[in-house]
Amino acid sequence: MENLEQIHQTLGDIDARVPDALRVALGLGYRASPTPAPGEDDEVADFAASLLQPPATDDGAGDRGPTEHDAAAPRIDWASCYVPLHDHDAHFGNTKAGVLGVADGVGAYAESGVDAGAFSRGLMTSASAEVAALEPGAHVCPRALLERAYDETAASGAPGASTAVILSLAGNALEWAYIGDSAFAVLRGSKIVFLSTPQRHLSRTSLKKLRFSSTAARRKQRLFSSSDPPFQLSAAGEHSDSVLDAKAGQLAVRAGDVVVVGTDGLFDNILEEQLELAVQMGTRLGFSPKNMADIIAGVAYESSKRLRKGKPDDITVLIAFIVQSDL
Repeated sequence: MENLEQIHQTLGDIDARVPDALRVALGLGYRASPTPAPGEDDEVADFAASLLQPPATDDGAGDRGPTEHDAAAPRIDWASCYVPLHDHDAHFGNTKAGVLGVADGVGAYAESGVDAGAFSRGLMTSASAEVAALEPGAHVCPRALLERAYDETAASGAPGASTAVILSLAGNALEWAYIGDSAFAVLRGSKIVFLSTPQRHLSRTSLKKLRFSSTAARRKQRLFSSSDPPFQLSAAGEHSDSVLDAKAGQLAVRAGDVVVVGTDGLFDNILEEQLELAVQMGTRLGFSPKNMADIIAGVAYESSKRLRKGKPDDITVLIAFIVQSDL
């Protein structure tokens, strides 16, 4: 986790790191350079448009299948950005093992004077230690890792509750396990090819709304409320969902894919279209995973401050590039 000075620096650099072209493309509402007068060329808008053009392909080479040169299993190149508000989020990553995780402490516990980030930190600390102790090349099952991390955290007596998601790259497959509304997306060619579905205990009102909403509308409208708490893990059995309720699965991935992992502070404050645009522009500009994590966290942070439309919260973003291993 970044220290407080680094976090303040990230916040201070958000405007500098989000160039005007990104602001225009992502609809962030303002930009640093003057807006041209009517009839004048808008070089910023033109530059943004050029970045959003589909990349040129060479006789379909961009869609080719794996070749003998690509036989080695891919690996991850990852980085994170954490913008705290209540400081209830936690995360970890292990490049050699190809494992990432985020957790989000349930803020309602803070109203009772409880450290609402204790359980999320316990989950990620335990998971990180488990992975670090494995032999090189050992397979990591996300569900089993989440179960062990939960058992250790619950046994420690850590207060509060947490959502969580753990991802593991195993060969050409991205495996996952998650509970609650911490989430992840996989993008290929800057388009979302998989987006995890939040687990929530829905009220009658929300269930009724969902009956009359399309899939696209459900993602873009705020149909959930505080009466729809996410699934969560805690040491207090009567207030905890079971770790066995965690969703698990896998998806085939390949070099060039981008994985975005985050807490609800990210996914509640960024539209799918914005996420796709940010990844597309960042890829064209040659952003590193850290650059891209900072940019995406910056977009979510600015959105979180918008009246009525934003949701102020801790924002954790992990970006993992799927890259080809050296043969």
